Formats: sequence, C-alpha cells, structure tokens
Amino acid sequence: MEMKINKILVAKDLSKDSSRVIRYALELGCKFHAQIHVLHVMPTVDSSVLNMVALTMGPDNLAKFNAVNESELSEKTKEQLHAIIAQETELMEEETIHPPQVEVHHGEPVPMILEVADRLDVDMIVLGSHSKGKLHYAFLGSVAEKILRKTNRVVTIVPPHVGR
Repeated sequence: MEMKINKILVAKDLSKDSSRVIRYALELGCKFHAQIHVLHVMPTVDSSVLNMVALTMGPDNLAKFNAVNESELSEKTKEQLHAIIAQETELMEEETIHPPQVEVHHGEPVPMILEVADRLDVDMIVLGSHSKGKLHYAFLGSVAEKILRKTNRVVTIVPPHVGR
C-alpha cells in the first residue's frame, strides 16, 4: 500500500516550540511533496468577562473594539507565523515545493482545528505536544488527545524534545 499525503495541517500556538513543530511539518511536506497549511487558533474571551466589559463600555463600543483588535491581532499573528516559516525554511536542506498557507482563526482550538482539517480535506494533522505534567493533563486534558479521539485523519504528535 502506497501512503499518499497531499495536504498537511499543522496547528500551532506561538510558544517557543512552534518553530520546531512547523519545521517538522515542512520537512514532511518536502518528503511527500505536500501542501502545508499552518493554523493558529486564537482563544475567545470568556463570555462572563465580555459581559462585564460590555457593562462598562457598552455593547456597541465593545463590538467595534473587538472587531478592530481581532483583525489587528490576526494580521500580527500571521506575520509572526510567516517569519517562523521563513526562518525554518532557511534551515532546511530541501526546498519546499509549495509555499505554506497560513490561517488564523478565533475560537476553541479543537473544534476549529477539526473544522479546518475537514474544509481543506487534509491527509494529516501535525500537532506539538506540551510536557505539562500528569496533574495538568488529568484536570485540563489536552488538545492533541482530543483531536486524536475526534478525527479519522492521521495525526502526528511532535514531542517537546524532537529537533532540539
């Protein structure tokens, strides 16, 4: 059986390990001649906090403020991701065939990652793993673990020590 990987989604936060996970996905993309899609999901603000702020600012002012800030933050995040991609591409031995595509969305990470993976019909999802300890994992769970349970796509988890 021949393994065919045409599209890879790498979902990443902007932690210090972002570049390592992105490079891993870029190298996979080179090996399989696959299109890489880099996704960052910005978390939404808790509704109770928004309600409290809306009482102070007024709902219309808050909506305008959010729209402007979300747009600016999205653009700055895209710039950061493009800079990481450029830096990591320079360090690679192989040349990428397809320029990576970058998307930034607001929302809950797990549903957004799954939604983008479905929309793009990717063959593989690449995620970084955080080593936060057993207590954190037991109470808060993990994006990677939830993605693994909810998708039928190939998922590659890049542990913290890979590529150091």
